[in-house]
Amino acid sequence: MSERDVALLGMFAARDGLISAAVEPYSEEPDKEEIISPEVYSQLKDHVQEIVRQQFRLEETVRSRDPVVRSKFKAIALNCMRYLDIRVGTPDVPALVQRLFDDIMGYGPLERYFWDPEVTEIIVNNTKITIEKNGIEFDAEEQFESVEQARDVVQRMIAPTGKRLDYAEPEVNARLFDGSRLIAQIAPIAVDGILVAIRRFRQDLTVAELLKNGAFSRALLDFLRAAVVSRQNIVVSGGTGSGKTTLLNVLGSFIPESDRIITIEDPAELRLQHPKVRRLEARPPNIEGKGEIPIRRLVKSALRMAPKRIIVGECRGAEAFDMLQAMNTGHLGSLTTLHANSAADSITRLVGMVLQTGMDLNESAILNMIASAVDLIVHVEMDRTGRRRVDHVVEVAGIRRNEAGAVSGVELNPLWAFSREKNDWVWVGRKFLRKEKLVREGGWRCSL
Repeated sequence: MSERDVALLGMFAARDGLISAAVEPYSEEPDKEEIISPEVYSQLKDHVQEIVRQQFRLEETVRSRDPVVRSKFKAIALNCMRYLDIRVGTPDVPALVQRLFDDIMGYGPLERYFWDPEVTEIIVNNTKITIEKNGIEFDAEEQFESVEQARDVVQRMIAPTGKRLDYAEPEVNARLFDGSRLIAQIAPIAVDGILVAIRRFRQDLTVAELLKNGAFSRALLDFLRAAVVSRQNIVVSGGTGSGKTTLLNVLGSFIPESDRIITIEDPAELRLQHPKVRRLEARPPNIEGKGEIPIRRLVKSALRMAPKRIIVGECRGAEAFDMLQAMNTGHLGSLTTLHANSAADSITRLVGMVLQTGMDLNESAILNMIASAVDLIVHVEMDRTGRRRVDHVVEVAGIRRNEAGAVSGVELNPLWAFSREKNDWVWVGRKFLRKEKLVREGGWRCSL
């Protein structure tokens, strides 16, 4: 039997799932030297790609991270190397197979960053790749060979989600296999070709690690735990990438196991390890403009599903009204996040969101609603070094009125603030209306 026949038999065996060799985990270290020349690699890649097109079913290309699919791919790659008489040292084989997988079925030059837990942001601007790792942004050594390659990779990313990215739908927002959030734009709205932003979330980030990283102090953490246990309604505010979702996960972990929770997100990012959590995710309209299920509709639905607490991953618009209604109608201990520059700015943002409902509500009525619904606002920030931390915590203490007696705002009692001089969180509260509730119902051991 010829070597070519052996190679072909291997390909058919792989096609039929008879070969179960495992692909080694991806190495985090980039190759220091080329294993084979670019010309030979291009020839090998084209050959493997053609066999994959012939032997892989559509659903297998979508399930590219399935171990069986990866094993099948490895068998094809090895047989193609034998068929083309490409000889490499045994230690170099796993890296070469992984590179082929990345380029043909994986995420190309982005693949390695999905195996690095310290990478939190991946930005693509045409062919250029920028990475944020441990809060520090830098340009990646790798880049896409062309805009077309970048588009192909994005298409592979979104294939399992059933979403599309083309001229008719030039923007896509999707959740990837590991929970990362992707947003991508192509022409005509991406003027120069393609733009991609991927927000990654640490799945294994523990409270202990956050304490070690300086996200909050032990004393502040104990306070926040007591606030959640005593069923305070909490808003987490902050800028983009400041750590709002991470803190929301922490707060959610303090909810007693007896409480029924419904989470509502767009897209789903929370990873609550809770026995009674039910998860809802908003859905965008299809290409015909039909089938949309917005967050606001899901909040209304959640109210009829008998939850004890509701968690809205992020309030961006009119759903803020329904969230405040939920907080005001017995769903104590509910949580949400929003974009704002400070806790005080959160009030202004909430007013603006409620006005988006188009309902006949004046600002005074909205401020009253906020004051009666929200108990605490926790503001998070990312400093210049990339460190994400709680910056300050305030208590919502009712309505503020002007000399004429008209509603002029919401009264906020500062409670905690991060001191840059002390590099620690200090209690700044002169008045705390809910102190006894946190002590009595939340088990807060107040030593302040």
